[in-house]
Amino acid sequence: MSFTEGKAMAGERKPRSAWLLACFAGLVLPSLTPASSSSIRMVNPRIITSPRGSKTFRFETPENHVVVYHEEGAQSVFVGAENKLYIYNFETNTSHTEPFDVTRSPPDCRKEDNKNYLTLLEKYEDKLLICGTNACSPTCWNWVNNTKQLRTDAQGLAPFGLDSNALVLIDGKDIYSTIKKHRYNGRIPRFRRIKGSTELYTSDTVMNNPQFVKAAIVKQDTPDNDKIYYFFREDNPDWPGNSVAPKIISRVAQLCKGDKGGSGSLSSSKWTTFLKATLFCVDEATDRHFNHLQDIVIVESPVWSETKVYGLFSNEWDYSAVCVFSVGEISEVFRKSHLKGYNGKLPTTRPGQCLGRDEMTPQETFRVADSYPEVLDKVKKQAVFYSKHHYQQLGVHQVQAADEASYNVLYLTTDRGTIHKVVLLPTGAMNVLEIQLFQSSSLIRSMTVDNTRNELFVVSTSTVVQLPLAMCKAYKDSCESCVLARDPHCAWTGDTCASVYDREQYGNRTLLQALTHEVSPDICASSNHSSTKEDDTNHHENIIVPPHARYYLNCSVQSHHANYTWIHEGQSIAHCSAGHHHCIHFIDNMTDGFYGTYSCVSQEDWFNETLVTEYLVRPSPETMMFKSLPPGSWATKSSLSFWLGLLNMVAIATIIQ
Repeated sequence: MSFTEGKAMAGERKPRSAWLLACFAGLVLPSLTPASSSSIRMVNPRIITSPRGSKTFRFETPENHVVVYHEEGAQSVFVGAENKLYIYNFETNTSHTEPFDVTRSPPDCRKEDNKNYLTLLEKYEDKLLICGTNACSPTCWNWVNNTKQLRTDAQGLAPFGLDSNALVLIDGKDIYSTIKKHRYNGRIPRFRRIKGSTELYTSDTVMNNPQFVKAAIVKQDTPDNDKIYYFFREDNPDWPGNSVAPKIISRVAQLCKGDKGGSGSLSSSKWTTFLKATLFCVDEATDRHFNHLQDIVIVESPVWSETKVYGLFSNEWDYSAVCVFSVGEISEVFRKSHLKGYNGKLPTTRPGQCLGRDEMTPQETFRVADSYPEVLDKVKKQAVFYSKHHYQQLGVHQVQAADEASYNVLYLTTDRGTIHKVVLLPTGAMNVLEIQLFQSSSLIRSMTVDNTRNELFVVSTSTVVQLPLAMCKAYKDSCESCVLARDPHCAWTGDTCASVYDREQYGNRTLLQALTHEVSPDICASSNHSSTKEDDTNHHENIIVPPHARYYLNCSVQSHHANYTWIHEGQSIAHCSAGHHHCIHFIDNMTDGFYGTYSCVSQEDWFNETLVTEYLVRPSPETMMFKSLPPGSWATKSSLSFWLGLLNMVAIATIIQ
């Protein structure tokens, strides 16, 4: 992984297979492209495989389908799965599994649907509402006092089988849903209000094969102007007529929460304030466009217009980008833009306009909006960063750093089962941490940020993990390593790298941070910019290597913002720039000139650190056990980790071919 392309670049994935095979073919590791000053930092996931303070529960069986509910500030996580509900309490370290078996099965239900997949866990009327497919017979329950109570009405609350396009939004007594109410009532998806106020649905012509992503209620200056915004992808009507137009396009739709339908018979049960606009995320420096919306996070503000919409996008090459829109910008586009394709005079009541509590949208206004639902102007923003990683889910957290300033931190799940922690700094985005929570590349099914507890809840196919947002031990207990991490959650206290949430216990101590790309060399005044602490350097190893044997030296990369050098008897012999998890030097044939001391030294900015020291020695005649070894045989190493590492490298090289 190289992080050098463009100022806003947040990650770049490069093939590892050629690099690994070159090492095993006896070649010295080539120098990769050096990191630029605007590249971002990544910490090797090996260091944070089991973050300190994390807690884990395992499922009884692997779960390929999960839905998660966690109430902000609570200590429990509810996970709905196939035929069961898991409840995990991380505070008391207790768990409970409640069966939700199929209660009835229609004869025409397909075998693969003949299960009860729980699809909805949400708070409704002060109770936890649980809904599931129940073998093509959607059913809901209330969870009260640790028992389930059957509800009578589940129309529109759960699909008839697993459906990735099912979206439910609950706001007070109102429930909105994209799930069809009847099993055979058509294939055109609609956005409905199914409970609470007047039941309404979108016209069948206003969306083109929509794939729903997220919906949210945003309160505005007066209750009459409160909006529902929902985000979706749809087939682009301009494609294939326009050969350069993307096939799929991302949208934001607006509805007035107080919409009561139209005054005419054709509009009385339909949303009459529907309008949609294109969401456009672009990196102007590289002219990269990101049209495929992956995820949305809404961060509310006391001032409604400053509420932020964080959008995770991808493009046809599976690059990812994050753009941040404000509700004020979105509202302005809907309020002022012309309607795409409409050349007539707009009605007095403008399409999309919210009306008073007792007013209904005039028929003429509905007719125009229903025929021309798209506004001409786009909601366009410059990406805060883009990456060659394919991110799938997004979480957002705001932290107050040691300097009392607030910084936004993004958590992004990758398609390799890891999480990247990206900090939005004044000088640009920096990827400060890569978190590997699971032993294998388990797909992350869900990720929830708890801003009250400052914790992250992550669910894979087999595990639920709770971990602190401040994982400061990943940066070691040295001033340089802690400061160069540029993580706003962590600061140097004088003797440890600690969480800013623990600042009270350090009294009047100065909490040292440097949240910029460039860090002053004298920030750690007592340091000579070289690590000599015993716990920072691997212990000295004497390795017996027979003549003519093969041997490789392995140095695990701890920061992808650093350069790594293997030094033999004071001479640089191999250089590794940022890009991989290991810096390897391969010796194909052990002769007299290759014996001696080898050290792996990292250099990040002005900070040098010796990570590995090995002393390769020739066996004495008395202990020579490999005299008959032919040239090219592998040398042994007393450490089991050597062979485990070698097997791991071979396995990776095999898998990625």
